[in-house]
Amino acid sequence: MADWKQTATITKTAERCKAEGIGLSYHQLWSLCKQGRLKNIPMGRSKLIYWPNLIAFLESGEESGGVPAAYGTITPIPEKLPGREAG
Repeated sequence: MADWKQTATITKTAERCKAEGIGLSYHQLWSLCKQGRLKNIPMGRSKLIYWPNLIAFLESGEESGGVPAAYGTITPIPEKLPGREAG
């Protein structure tokens, strides 16, 4: 088993997830960080993930995917105002 650090980049965290049999990819971790659902520390262009925070997130049972709330909704179009011509 590799000597893992508690705080690591998304790339290293994804490698650790793979090594420990946790089904999260780099892209899934990045997406969770971007959405603000997984606590992370921005460091320049990178994001650092604290391993216990990831485990706590997974144990919380929060769904990690699904359809966005706005998907499939209809945006109302304002009706034409009386006396105005389409143009």
